[in-house]
Order: sequence, then C-alpha cells, then structure tokens
Amino acid sequence: MRGKIKKAMVLAAGYGTRLKPLTERMPKPLVPVADRPMIEYVLDRLLAYGIEEVVVNVSHHKGQLIDYLSAFKSLSFTISEEAEPLETGGGLKKALPFLGNEPIFTVNSDIIWLDEKEGALERLVQFWDDSKMDFLLLAQSKAEAVGHDKGEDHLFIKRENTFDWNEQDAPYIIAGIGIFHPRVLLNAPGGKFSVKILWHQALAQNRLFCLPHHGRWFQTGTIADVKKAEELFNPPPPFQNRNVQIKNLS
Repeated sequence: MRGKIKKAMVLAAGYGTRLKPLTERMPKPLVPVADRPMIEYVLDRLLAYGIEEVVVNVSHHKGQLIDYLSAFKSLSFTISEEAEPLETGGGLKKALPFLGNEPIFTVNSDIIWLDEKEGALERLVQFWDDSKMDFLLLAQSKAEAVGHDKGEDHLFIKRENTFDWNEQDAPYIIAGIGIFHPRVLLNAPGGKFSVKILWHQALAQNRLFCLPHHGRWFQTGTIADVKKAEELFNPPPPFQNRNVQIKNLS
C-alpha cells in the first residue's frame, strides 16, 4: 500500500464485565495497567505511527471516557455514542458515517503490544492490498500471548491466508489489531452483532488475510490479565504522549 493510513477506530464501548468490580465505577478502557489507562497504550501506538484522527465508540460510563479523550491533546477524536454497547460489528456499523471511504486501522481498547523491530502498524500497511483485501488482521503466536481466552480464531488464521506463516509459532490467535475497509459495512445489519460475521463473509470471498506480529502482546480483559501484564512489563513501555494525567478514576 502506498502512503499512510490516516484514521483509526478504537473499540471502547463494552461493559468490561470480566473486570468487575473496577468497571462498576469506570469504563473498561480507563482501567489502569501499570498506572496508565489501558486505552492509552493503544493511543500511544497510533500517535507514534502518525494517525491524524481516531474514532472511538463509547457507551458504558461514557462521560468519563469522553472527558479523558478531551484531555488527550495529541490526537483528534470523533466520538460515536451508543445507547448500549453494540458489540464489535454493531459498533463499527454505528460509526460508519465517521469512517470515510479509505482503509483504516481498527484496534480493541484492551490490547497492548510491543514491537521488536518494525512496528506492527507499519507492517500491516506494507502488506495491505486494497484490490484483494477487506480485512488484514494481526495474528499473535498463542504460546506467546498473555490474556487470551479460547475461541474460534482457528477459523480465520490459516496457512493459505496468512503471510509469513511460521510453523514453530503456530497456532496463532487474532490480536485485536488490523486494517479494514469501511465498504464491508454498507450491507451489514444494524443493532448488536459481532465483527466475526463480517470476517466469515470476507473469508468466504478470499478477502480476509492475516499477518503474524513480531513482538510481545497482552490482552488486559480480566484483573488477572492486568496483573500478569504489569508483572511482565517491568519497566512499563515509554510513552509518546505526555499531555494526559488522570488524577481520579473513581
């Protein structure tokens, strides 16, 4: 792909039920990991890449999250509000008017990744081919993943649709980071639905591809996952952004 991707969507509207009791008083993306809101790790990576605008869907305790984003001066945000969480696919569909008509990054707000050499976002852009793809999803070696639940990832990550497949690293999991084209949402249903519906459709049309991540990866979806990530950071990653200080998350 020539040029840079200019926009990203961060999925941040979920209830975060597995992070209770913390999420009874704050939105999941603001739950701290090593003294930083978990969403800030994502925003920092987008900032380092050079993203110009970030669309964020909000719902549960949305006021706190909107206030946090308004203090993050290094990026421009567009807020997609949901009366109740619409799941991953429904959240993307609701935000369609803000996504434009070019490929964009999509990232879960509870994902933290560290790059070994070339950045994951840069590698995704290098492999993206708009004429052949609707989705290009980052994959992570399951053996090296921290905080991953059992799922149906094996349905989407196959040798024939995965670049740089390494048998020693397999099996892989979906890493919650990728590029997609908003055109896939035009005929998508309304209301709540999982983005996996769109993945299945793209896979059936040979338009879903995967790319293994080179580096460490954490999903911070439970309190145990947060504690494990904090243990393994030691010290935590440096940050590009220094404009945000969260004084009170309660």
